[in-house]
Amino acid sequence: MPSENRNITFGIIADTHIPDRAKTIPESILTAFRRAKVDQILHAGDAACWKVIQTLEDIAPVKVVKGNRDWLFGLHSPREITFTVNNNRITLTHGHRSMIHYVFDKWAYLRDGYRFERYHKILAKDYPESDVVIFGHTHHQAAKWVDGKLFFNPGAAYPCGHNHYNPQFGFISITACGEIRTECHYLY
Repeated sequence: MPSENRNITFGIIADTHIPDRAKTIPESILTAFRRAKVDQILHAGDAACWKVIQTLEDIAPVKVVKGNRDWLFGLHSPREITFTVNNNRITLTHGHRSMIHYVFDKWAYLRDGYRFERYHKILAKDYPESDVVIFGHTHHQAAKWVDGKLFFNPGAAYPCGHNHYNPQFGFISITACGEIRTECHYLY
């Protein structure tokens, strides 16, 4: 999706973990994407199977990146995708970097707990030219501006302890003049 010069709305989802942790995407998330008439859906990894992508493609075109668990179910996708919309450079990534980094990150998480700062520093270093970095992996929802850059994590789309068993997702809208708006949602 090149620079469009019209308002663009993305449905953002990550960490669906189907079939290892959930059977399907919650219907409420699919309904929200349909109601919003999203132009595209961005999946920030750990989709786990192609069934997830096919379900989302019934709503809108999908971009998906590789999560740390996707290889278990044969889902092969790029590690990251970078594209420009209305003069905003957007990077979609899962955020785990590599399996070696995943192991070190798991240790840091067990030792210190979740810290947004740990992830944003790594992502800012990996994607210095991006205006928006969309990531998953942490299962913690975030929409934070740091040094003029938006870091957006829609949270886990399946019920888990990190989201108090309320699946999460989000939206990013970019106006024709390049203004960025975010929405974070929980299913109750």
